[in-house]
Amino acid sequence: MTPPPIRAVLFDKDGTFTDFRATWETWMVSAIRELADETGGDADHYAGIVGIDLASGRIRPDGRFVTATNAETAAHLSDALGWPLPRVEAWWRARVHHVAQVVVTPLDPYLAGLRARGLALGVLTNADAAEARKHLGELGALPHLDRVIACDDGYGAKPDPGGALAFAEGLGLSPREIVLVGDGMTDLRAAAGAGMRAVAVTTGTLDRAALAPHAETVLDDIRALPAWLDAQTQAA
Repeated sequence: MTPPPIRAVLFDKDGTFTDFRATWETWMVSAIRELADETGGDADHYAGIVGIDLASGRIRPDGRFVTATNAETAAHLSDALGWPLPRVEAWWRARVHHVAQVVVTPLDPYLAGLRARGLALGVLTNADAAEARKHLGELGALPHLDRVIACDDGYGAKPDPGGALAFAEGLGLSPREIVLVGDGMTDLRAAAGAGMRAVAVTTGTLDRAALAPHAETVLDDIRALPAWLDAQTQAA
């Protein structure tokens, strides 16, 4: 059966709009070492909790920083540090919110181009709402988005499809009229659970081989999405 026309695009944020490793890896090594200096604890132990190898400076694709929410990561760090959870969350938030985001392409003209096609646009992220809106605002994305759904907005965190379904319902669209674009397995599982089409990009921590079995297509990055959308229109 031919799928219905695509009427909306729902993007992940980190690793989709941005180059995940270029944005986070150098900062993460510094943050973990700062935390160890502040507490007198074991930097490698803290790095293991978050999911980064300090020697190589590489974030693991299966690590909590990739797959979990900030709140979940903070809870595990709280146990290791012996700090109350609110203190860990405040420490983390004060730093994460100010990390310079390395975009794949300038988002203002990119998203304006998609809007000009008549597409509705949104972001579904496992970042918290404050972080997501701060970063998206700084990158010029917010004016082009119909909705931003974060992990603390009441719909659950990906791979739970609740946020994706809320986006579809809010627009009055069938999930099959929406393509979800993301860099990780939490994105692709959310798309599958919601019944949306899934497009993967390789600007996160997973390579093409890992993503391909779970996506309709794998693109190098979001710059290739307009051409893919054109191909879907021609095939309809």
